[in-house]
Amino acid sequence: MPDTSSLGLGPDAPAAAPAPDTAAVPTPRRSRAKNAAPSRPASRTDGAAAKPDGVGKPPKVLRTRPRTGPLGRIVQGTVLAALIGGAITYVAYDKSITLSIDGQTQTVHTFAGTVGAVLTADGISTGSKDVVSPAPGNSASNDETITVRYGRPLSLKVNGVSTTAWVHYPTVAGALQELGVRTSGASTSEPMSADIPRSGMTGLVVYTMRHVTFLVDGKTVQLNTTAATVSAAMAQAGITLHNQDAPSVAAASVPTDGETISINRITGTTETKQVSIPFQVTKVNDSTQYVGTTTVTTQGVDGEETVTYAVQVVNGVKQAPKQISETVTKQPVNEVESVGTKALPTSASSLNWTALATCESGDNPSENTGNGFYGMYQFTISTWDSLGGTGLPSDASAATQTALAEKLYEEAGSGQWPVCGHYLFS
Repeated sequence: MPDTSSLGLGPDAPAAAPAPDTAAVPTPRRSRAKNAAPSRPASRTDGAAAKPDGVGKPPKVLRTRPRTGPLGRIVQGTVLAALIGGAITYVAYDKSITLSIDGQTQTVHTFAGTVGAVLTADGISTGSKDVVSPAPGNSASNDETITVRYGRPLSLKVNGVSTTAWVHYPTVAGALQELGVRTSGASTSEPMSADIPRSGMTGLVVYTMRHVTFLVDGKTVQLNTTAATVSAAMAQAGITLHNQDAPSVAAASVPTDGETISINRITGTTETKQVSIPFQVTKVNDSTQYVGTTTVTTQGVDGEETVTYAVQVVNGVKQAPKQISETVTKQPVNEVESVGTKALPTSASSLNWTALATCESGDNPSENTGNGFYGMYQFTISTWDSLGGTGLPSDASAATQTALAEKLYEEAGSGQWPVCGHYLFS
């Protein structure tokens, strides 16, 4: 007999009818009418003969939910991990960057890895004259500030000195500070707040504040000034020039910081002086005269000029005269000398000794001038003796004197007779 406890029957229930022999009697197939409702499945108590005592409540209905298999759980885990990983990656690689472009700031969010990539992503291009900090090749970090200052060409003149430079600040004040120019109290042709466009600026004129000391009339005057010239600084200091007064530096020059300038009080007069103008000598070749012979054909005469000098007294001290003008009052006459180019005779005896004697002594063999010169050719005793003469030249015969004169010429030339020697070649 089958166990009925599983069907909910108590132990005192009547015994169930024996089950038919399923092997001997086949179960007939139950037909279902068309559109008939499906039969309700038998409950767990179908076929029970009686309810057990004390069972008055309806049976429990067991509710179940679909169970997820191992593959489903893997798919769910993968999707969840991907969502979480994506969120972590986004948070890890997104960076907040502050961009400072010529002093104007903005905050951007970016995944770019380098400073250069951050700028490129934001449409910011830079050139070789621009300044980027940190450098474009550096890694970009979260909460970092990237500074870009564009280069601008600036042409300026500072205290009279012209220069051109690239600056990286968009205002006159910033550019001057970058160049190391003192801006405190400075005078500029453009306002300090003026913008410098990226195309640059030209013609900026700057005069910085400078300290100048004036020494005037025995006193010291201190001045802080942005004056463009010494003259303008003197006016600011209340210094007036009179007549020939002058500063120790050019009045039109730019005063420098720390410079000391003396104001010279000047009085003075002029003096004139007559000065000789030496004549010049012109030499002219003369083929009719022998070599070594020079004849003056035009006597030179000095000229004359009037020279004017300024004589000044500076701060009570007389100064050395300074020439201020010259006027020629008499032109010099240049001397002309005729220089012989004719070849000398090969023999001294062929020279014109008579002409030389006539010039020297009037052709008088016994000439004695009493001044140490003797005879026709005016020998000295020492020269006469060196030539082999004896006694006084004036006591020798004319022939002896001429022979020794020819010997002297052969040894020393016509220069022994500086005044009359040229007559030998006449």
